[in-house]
Amino acid sequence: LRAPERVGLIRARLLGASKASAPVLTFLDSHIECTPGWMEPLLDRIARNSTIVVCPNIDALDTETLEYQYHDYFTVGGFDWNLQFNWHAVPEHENKRRGHSWAPAWSPTMCGGLFSIDKEFFEK
Repeated sequence: LRAPERVGLIRARLLGASKASAPVLTFLDSHIECTPGWMEPLLDRIARNSTIVVCPNIDALDTETLEYQYHDYFTVGGFDWNLQFNWHAVPEHENKRRGHSWAPAWSPTMCGGLFSIDKEFFEK
């Protein structure tokens, strides 16, 4: 699918969503690289609750070698008082609610470059 002219990020995503036939939409920016098994946990969460938006954990690549760098810390997005987006440690009360390190965390914000959402919920 290609727009006839440059329409910008949001309009391009809306155009893609309007043409999609799958029940779940996944948006990935061009710089995103996925590892095996990354999609299944997202689909599982949406199957359990179609009104949530899910984002995978974001690992990094070495800036010199482009080698994949696994990290075992988990963060959530948030804003400081200057409204600058930053990554923050998961609050202790949220870690207690999660119960396990592999469980998802609730977050009031998300990184906009990679997420999945139920198509019907997205279109509401």
